[in-house]
Amino acid sequence: MASSSFKSISNHKWAYDVFVNFGGDNNVKSFVDHLFSDFKRKGIRAFRDDEKLHIGEDRSQQVYRAIEQSRFLVVIFSKNFASSPWRLRELVKIFECKEKENDKYQIHTIFYKVKPEMVLNQIDSCKATFSKHETIEKNEVSLWKGALTMAANLPGWDLEDLAHGYESKFIDMISKHIFNELNDGPLHVGVNLVGVHFRAEQMNLLHFAEASEVHMIGICGVWGIGKTSIAKAVYNRLYVHFEGCSFCEDIKGFVKMHGGMIQLQRQIIEDITKADMKIRSVGEGSSVMKRIMASKQVLVILDEIDQLDQLEALAGAHCWFGPGSLIVITGEDRQLLLGHGVEKIYDVELLNDDEAMELLSLYAFKQKHPKEDFTWLSKQVVQYVKGHPLALKVLGCFLFGKTVHEWESELDRLHRHHIDDMQGLISRYSSKKKQKVV
Repeated sequence: MASSSFKSISNHKWAYDVFVNFGGDNNVKSFVDHLFSDFKRKGIRAFRDDEKLHIGEDRSQQVYRAIEQSRFLVVIFSKNFASSPWRLRELVKIFECKEKENDKYQIHTIFYKVKPEMVLNQIDSCKATFSKHETIEKNEVSLWKGALTMAANLPGWDLEDLAHGYESKFIDMISKHIFNELNDGPLHVGVNLVGVHFRAEQMNLLHFAEASEVHMIGICGVWGIGKTSIAKAVYNRLYVHFEGCSFCEDIKGFVKMHGGMIQLQRQIIEDITKADMKIRSVGEGSSVMKRIMASKQVLVILDEIDQLDQLEALAGAHCWFGPGSLIVITGEDRQLLLGHGVEKIYDVELLNDDEAMELLSLYAFKQKHPKEDFTWLSKQVVQYVKGHPLALKVLGCFLFGKTVHEWESELDRLHRHHIDDMQGLISRYSSKKKQKVV
């Protein structure tokens, strides 16, 4: 079931991003060396047995463990790949891992100056090589043949077909694909989260992933109440159930800073297709989006929408998206979302007193409860802020490390000025903190 696959992915601790299975002549070794260098430049953690093996420990066990702990298992077929019993044993292990826990691992095959049919022919041509190794049992050779056949029949990257023999271009394509896949997982929601996952659970959006219709859902609430964090938590719960996903964060802020919608349209298209796309106008972007996504079941989250033209450019109508798609839109303007055809809106509630106290304490005291001498003062802050998450965070940061007297003085100022507007309060204390740092 898809729900269990999400659990397995999210809970798995990868030691490496990539394990590379290769064998053959010096040409492929040089290619692999450049590939590893490109992985390193892009921040991709790859297991390399000439660097990672521990002295005194059995080599095969170390390598098998590395295979188990690598998310991407890359097999590079070259002219003499099947001449190495050790590389064939690695290949068998790779498919054992895939068979045991299919949802965890991704296998990619690379054809380096060979074609799939040439790899299959290696099975017969290497019989003589196999027979030279007296320690090899018959059933092991059978396993090698089966693994070679399965791997050679997988869709793969071919040096000639994809890059016309240009190795640097080919390597860049491979590492970019893996980099994009690695960054296509759960979003970082944040630290010191209080009430976020509970509210995401309460929305119970999982049933939309199994729907046959397109649904548009809204998340509404005042500025700073945590709509973005909740939307990210929703994304992390649902993204594995869709063919393609895109999260556009703080659209209102992006438009103010950069203007226009073309870059956001391009982001959604590239998130879904994994391909660069040139768009010259909003109209063209809308047409491309409709053409690409009408046949796909997608999850698109549009965060902090505040204008109708933003909705029209990024999610013009239900028919833009394939059956079973889910569009989640966050914003402050409830009526704007209703007018665009959003069928259900979840109103984000302020934190209750217990949640507010915990959030304030995490920032003011670096623990879940206030220090003994600050309990009453903390209750005063919580009562004043009325459960507004961002205000609690900002005030907590400002009050961190201050004495009881300083807390009392700040509370006195709050009551004297009586700032009801949370945005004004947040702005005031954010600027105070900056002045202190300077």
